[in-house]
Amino acid sequence: MIFKTLTLNNFRVFNGETTIELTPRKQGVFERPIILFGGLNGAGKTSILTAIRLALLGRRALGTVITKKDYQAYLNEQTNNAATKEDPNAEAAIKLSFTHTHQGEHKLYEITRTWQAESEEKLTLKVNGVVDEALTNDQVQAFLHELVPPGIGDLFFFDGEKIAELAEDDTGTYLKEAVQKLLGIDIINRLNTDLDIYLKGLGAEAADKDTRKKIQAAEDEKRTITRDVEATRVKIDELGSILTDIKSKIANKEAEIQSQGGAWAETKEQEQAKINDLYELEKELTSKIRHELSGTLPMALAPNAMQGLIDQLSEDQKIKQAKAFGSELNQALPALQDKIAADFDEQSSDIMATINSYFGQLTAEYGMASPELDISDSEFALIQAQFKEGQQSQRLLKELSTALEQVQDKLSSLSINIERAPDAADLKELYEGLRALEKERDTVSKEYISELLKAKTLKTKELELAKRLEKFYAKLKNNHSADKAVHRVQQSQYVLDDFKTALTKLRVTQLEELFVTAYRKLARKEDLKLSAKIDPQNFDVNLVDAQGAVINRKSMSAGEKQIFAFAILEALGKLSGKVLPVVVDTPLGRLDSKHRDKLIKHYFPEASEQVILLSTDTEVDQDFYNAIEHQVSHAFEIEFNQATSCSTLREGYFWAELAKEAV
Repeated sequence: MIFKTLTLNNFRVFNGETTIELTPRKQGVFERPIILFGGLNGAGKTSILTAIRLALLGRRALGTVITKKDYQAYLNEQTNNAATKEDPNAEAAIKLSFTHTHQGEHKLYEITRTWQAESEEKLTLKVNGVVDEALTNDQVQAFLHELVPPGIGDLFFFDGEKIAELAEDDTGTYLKEAVQKLLGIDIINRLNTDLDIYLKGLGAEAADKDTRKKIQAAEDEKRTITRDVEATRVKIDELGSILTDIKSKIANKEAEIQSQGGAWAETKEQEQAKINDLYELEKELTSKIRHELSGTLPMALAPNAMQGLIDQLSEDQKIKQAKAFGSELNQALPALQDKIAADFDEQSSDIMATINSYFGQLTAEYGMASPELDISDSEFALIQAQFKEGQQSQRLLKELSTALEQVQDKLSSLSINIERAPDAADLKELYEGLRALEKERDTVSKEYISELLKAKTLKTKELELAKRLEKFYAKLKNNHSADKAVHRVQQSQYVLDDFKTALTKLRVTQLEELFVTAYRKLARKEDLKLSAKIDPQNFDVNLVDAQGAVINRKSMSAGEKQIFAFAILEALGKLSGKVLPVVVDTPLGRLDSKHRDKLIKHYFPEASEQVILLSTDTEVDQDFYNAIEHQVSHAFEIEFNQATSCSTLREGYFWAELAKEAV
């Protein structure tokens, strides 16, 4: 398949009709597969990708679960705003023409998808310029799905988000779905189911009337429950979607509240209460400090002078004590002298001389001195006590001052927070909106859980009925196991199972080889010894190093994961055997220069015969453009007009005009 032209009419940012030539051009005999679109963010690159996906995949471009009503609403949203402003019933359309070899014939096809606000989409198919009037919308879409199956289309037409989604997928779900579609395993499963139905029918035909009646009743009940299960599942999907939307709105509302100081407002009341407590503590500490200042604290403010005073008073005390002692001694000495003379006679003079000498020396030191400060002992004791209290008060004052300083710091910090907090009235509307959303979320959550429980109950009943029917059919099958038809069908089922296992094994091995080839082409030198191992059960892809150890994909960088995803897409694309164009929107966002270089040189030029790249000027910049210029068929720049909010196309890449001016 090669895209020839894409025509957009009132589609997204493109007002009026815009036709884009997409046929790759040659230079001599050399193919130039790349058609390059350059556009800044919001210019309309994604519109090109969306148009191609929508043209080919229709409703399935939006996923597997979408109602007809939602699809119509989506289409209406894609109509250019300027066109609907001028005419509310303006028509929008996408037309994609392409060549394709179908059933051995090479033809030119043209798909046109048209819609208006109040009418259903119209889908037409032209083959070699002739409209096929016999086909309905569904038949045209079915034909397109044959050409480009939805699961396969995702491998060829994707954007950076899809790459990120695949790169981050650690469950293998995405890969499992793609591989099963590629292998046709879903067809084998369906064939097996059909054969089961056939066997059941054979048994039922030969059953007695009572058994047939029981089987019919069980089948009817199972069909009813299956419909209920499906309806419940749809309801669960709808509620899940609503719940996701509400959660997103709550997150946006919370972000808006935060941006307006909501974080400060949430704690404003608590912080105000803390401030009140701190004010009380500040008063208490201030009172204690004043008390200390009014007490004996001044005694400690001049410690050297006070210590000098204490020393002087101590010295004065010693002088007074010595004088008092000397006085008492002098009064007692005459009696002592008489006593010694009476008791010791001849030695009395020597004894008295010794006593006089000893006490004379003892009192001589202070006997001649006089106290400088004549205060009483009690006054001296009071001064000493006050000085000691003053020192204790000084230590306490230091502790109180430190505590007061800490309290005042906290007060200052809390006051700033409160000043930052907006008034409650300013956020009232936002908080009311948030509470309303939370209430809505709780209501939907309850309904969602209720539906889940209902689905679980219905599914249990459905399984019980399926088991009961299985027993019926197993019994009938045994009764007719000798029939040739039954035997052949059973043998066919065994063969299908064996074929499915062998096919899966073979294709997984091929996929491993294709993936490794693609990965080595895009990886750095140090990764060239890596191999790949794909689990045939869950299709999880793992890289294996030269020593045989599995590399944890979660430990890879975002850029490495993206390269990993590109390698998977290339391998799956080649395994599919489909020859489809590749369309990639903003593919280089997370990559460093080396990985970009690899993709630019070794992925895009070889990905397909036609590669449509939708890039910003920072992704495919001038250096990268020069590197692939020889592979570029032609390029367009998408220019967004701020005044009209619409975009136009001109041929050439970002700096083409500058280059012309330079020439």
